[in-house]
Formats: sequence, structure tokens, C-alpha cells
Amino acid sequence: MNKQEYMNRTYTLLRSFLQCSYADFCEKTDVVMEQIQAWTYLILVYPMVSGLERGILLVFDHEQVIADLAFMHGHLDDVLKKESVYDAITLDSDWSNLEYYTLCHYYFPDLDYPYCHSKKEENFSGEVVFFTNAYVTKSYRKQGIFFSMLDISKEMVCRQMETSCLLYAVFALDPDIPCYGPDTTNEPYYYSMKDEPTRILNKSILEKRGYIGIRLEDEEENDGSKLWYALLKGKRQINQCL
Repeated sequence: MNKQEYMNRTYTLLRSFLQCSYADFCEKTDVVMEQIQAWTYLILVYPMVSGLERGILLVFDHEQVIADLAFMHGHLDDVLKKESVYDAITLDSDWSNLEYYTLCHYYFPDLDYPYCHSKKEENFSGEVVFFTNAYVTKSYRKQGIFFSMLDISKEMVCRQMETSCLLYAVFALDPDIPCYGPDTTNEPYYYSMKDEPTRILNKSILEKRGYIGIRLEDEEENDGSKLWYALLKGKRQINQCL
């Protein structure tokens, strides 16, 4: 398939989630297609509110989706200071709400929380990416697809930078529910301590890329929140423009 055919297939798959016309989808979305080994990676980003965009990456084996990843991205200054960005992130899901809290609590503990309500005017530099979903179909795991998705997403996040940028990344470590291929399930996900081994495994995988695993609270004080997150802060060199 060519790029337009992948765009058509992606819109059909995500239409109910995107809630926009195909014309708007094509007009407002930045799209990059990349071939790595036998698989086609299609990443798209589109605006949510001023200062915040959502990214979705799908991996195809011919016509079959075999992996996905989703994120929200903004400049750190907008993420911390714009109330509309704060609302968009924290109201999107319980996971993203706690991702935002974890970023601020861990990297900016001396700031008021949320900083956008303080009406202060410090300036902040860097890019922030909140990874909200990532799944690779079981039969395709252990083939490097997840790390390729991670790298492509970071390149897209930093696409407007010329040489380097300070990048903050936050990853939710709860297991994702597959919605395509032979792994498909229609069961909603509910937080459960039985999934703790999966969270620990997800943490160890991201630690191979320099992330730090964070538990928000002690197990004995657990109120059912999603406890495990992974954080990264580092300088990212820009090797090429997507």
C-alpha cells in the first residue's frame, strides 16, 4: 500500500476516536510513514488544544495492524503554564492525570501544583511527551518493534528542533488491552494488583532505555490508583528532520 492507502485505513480504524471528518483529518494532521525491516510505521500528530498535540503510531504488516502507540506532546512551558493544556491532559484519563502529576512531583517538586493555577510567570524550556498507550501483538514481540516505535515518536516530538532539545518523557506502565488481531479482547481494563508482574516487566523494559520507575505511593496505602510510571529526562540530539 502507498501512504494514502495507509492514511485511509488509519482513518477508518480511528474514526470514532478522532471524531472529525476525513477532510479535517488530512488537513490538520502531520503524517510520516517509515519502513523498518518488513513493517510499515505510520505516525500522525494532530492538535488537541493550543500548545498540545496528540500522536498516534500504528505499525502494519501489510494490511494488518500489529502494534500501536499513543502520546500527548507539548512544550514544557505550555504544559506547566496553560490551564487549557493542564485540563486536556488531566481530564483525558486517570492514567494521563497521574502522568502529569508524576512529572511535576518528581521533576518540579518546589513548584505550586498545578503551576497553571498559581499565575506565576517563570519560563521553562524543553519538550514533554506523555505516553498513554503502547501495545505489540504477542506474535510480534521480541522483534524490536516497541523500541522502534519509541524512537520514531521521540523524533516526531522533537521535529521542530534544529540541533538538540531537553526531553521529558512519562510512561504509564499498566498493561494495555489489545483491540486488533488475534489478541483482541472486548473486556474493559480495571486496575488490579494481579497485574503487578506485568507492570514490573514494563518498568524493566523501559529501564533499558534510561527510564526510572516511579511508584506513587506505598502498597499498603494503595487506593486503587495506577501506581507505576516510568520517567526520563535527557538531552536529545536531532539527527534528521522527519
